[in-house]
Amino acid sequence: MSIRVSKRTQEVERAKTKIAVKVIHMVDEAGLTDIEYLSMLVSMQAGALKSMLRAERHPDDPDRPAMEE
Repeated sequence: MSIRVSKRTQEVERAKTKIAVKVIHMVDEAGLTDIEYLSMLVSMQAGALKSMLRAERHPDDPDRPAMEE
C-alpha cells in the first residue's frame, strides 16, 4: 500500500531539510555547544509562541500582552 503525500507536505519537508543543514553549519561555525544551541532554539520558540498567543487573545491589538483582559 502506498501513501500519497500532498505537494505542500513534500515542499515543507524539503525546506525543513535545507534549514536543518544550514542551522547545523551555523552552529558549527559559531562553536555552540549542544546546550547553547538548544537554549537558543527554546528561546526562539518561546518568542514565537508569545506573539501567537497575543494575536489569538487580542486580534485587534496583538502588541498587547496576552495576560491583559
